[in-house]
Amino acid sequence: MKTVTVERVISTPPEKVWAFISNFADFPGNGNTVVINHAGDPKAYGAGTIRTITNGNRQFVERIETIDPPHAFTYSLLSGAPVKEYHGRAEFNGLGNKTKIRWSGTFKPALPGTGWILAWITRKIIQGIIADLEKV
Repeated sequence: MKTVTVERVISTPPEKVWAFISNFADFPGNGNTVVINHAGDPKAYGAGTIRTITNGNRQFVERIETIDPPHAFTYSLLSGAPVKEYHGRAEFNGLGNKTKIRWSGTFKPALPGTGWILAWITRKIIQGIIADLEKV
């Protein structure tokens, strides 16, 4: 099992970060489109939502597992990457007008020997999402 964790404090206030990131019908970043395949439970803030994120010619299908507004959500990747059992967690903690973000993902590489490159790619994707959140 590989684990990637990125921690960063950004200058965006926590309420703006949560308002943006918790819109699961959208996804931060340029060029992304989102289709909701299955709406989640409104009583659980949308947990269970299944969405397809398209960026260029790549498609990723995710399920939002749990939501703890305005602090965290967890998700799993159902398809779109050469990994098995991908589980992610994003945490947001207010520090005045700043937000501390801790985003982690764990997975098993689908192909032996590819864990290092998949960890590098995962880290870059997470860093990109956090950079986009700083622009909100």
